[in-house]
Amino acid sequence: MNQEHSFVSLDTSDLNDKEFAQPTIWHVGGEDIRLRIPLLVALRERGFNVGAVGSEDGNAFADCNIPYFLYTLERGINPLADLRTRTQLFDLFSKHKPDIVHGFDTKPAIIAPIIAKKAGVSGQVRTITGMGYIFSSTSPLALALRPVYHHLQRQASLATGITVFQNPDDQEYFHKNRMVEDSKDDLVLGSGIDIEGFMKNRPNPEKLTILRQELGLEGQLVVTMIARLVVSKGVREYLQAASIVRKKMENVTFLLVGPLSSEGRQAIAIKEIEEQAEIVHYLGSRHDIPDLLCLSDLFVLPSYYREGVPRVLLEAGAMELPLITTDMPGCKEVVRDGWNGLLVPPRDVEALATAILQLLKSQDERALMGNRSGLHVRENFTLTQVADAYARIYHRVLGSLH
Repeated sequence: MNQEHSFVSLDTSDLNDKEFAQPTIWHVGGEDIRLRIPLLVALRERGFNVGAVGSEDGNAFADCNIPYFLYTLERGINPLADLRTRTQLFDLFSKHKPDIVHGFDTKPAIIAPIIAKKAGVSGQVRTITGMGYIFSSTSPLALALRPVYHHLQRQASLATGITVFQNPDDQEYFHKNRMVEDSKDDLVLGSGIDIEGFMKNRPNPEKLTILRQELGLEGQLVVTMIARLVVSKGVREYLQAASIVRKKMENVTFLLVGPLSSEGRQAIAIKEIEEQAEIVHYLGSRHDIPDLLCLSDLFVLPSYYREGVPRVLLEAGAMELPLITTDMPGCKEVVRDGWNGLLVPPRDVEALATAILQLLKSQDERALMGNRSGLHVRENFTLTQVADAYARIYHRVLGSLH
């Protein structure tokens, strides 16, 4: 069954009208494809027609008048589901023929370029947004899947005009293992932060006071972590470090924000979080992230998941917070150790607790590092920089077709 849907009133037959001089770019992702909306809007401002294909509700795209198509995508290993995904994408690409299909995230970045080429799409681009569970876990399953990952990435690379990396470590790994050709890759740090738009959502002092009262944070230093609740994001290390810190400092509250996961053994059970309820306040998924960051004194992300560049670190940096994260690919691009935050070894609870205590005890150090975080994000990770970089990449791919 063809499950494509457009959630906007736009007549999508126009997408095939070649009298339009503007090339059409489609971004293909998963359940968080809405996070690409600011980039798509910025690309539209640079002369591209844009569209998106994802596995989540498309209402946010309708608000921005961006054509959106729904398909099914599963995170885990499911050959039948993957076959359905390939069939749906082939039907979409064959019918509408965008000029460039651009896959984001692990599965779409592998599947979309291959299917686009088979469907007769002229240009293919993909972005490696980190290397994920297979390279953050040492479980027998993860180790067994690495050769499969190498093979699939090589196949996808053959079908792709440009493979984009979000950090130099991933780029180096792909080259070392012959998973991409020298002339067919580029580096773009992160997906870009719309700093002006993000800052516009900052709450006024009155709203911040009300939120602080609602959460019982009066007179408290606030440490915040925002992430999907999976093991490799460092949730357990955060819970354990919070317990150590609270034994030494009473006027500190730890917040944990993010959705529960269904990723099997990687998922953190709600029971495990509830056992630490007196130390860590779990707020679930929230839509007021700028508000929560504004009332925070310190942001922590002890992830050892192979990230591209964690968006949440960039958002916290844009809000001028000092940052603590791990010395891992992607994370260390955002934090310069001792300058705008602290880097700790992955899975090291004691080092994490020591770093948190160090910054909580020094307001001056937090203020200085927070100012530097804002500067670092504005100089290196803005939406404008990323949109300009992708515009150049698209023109490079289109130019190679003639």
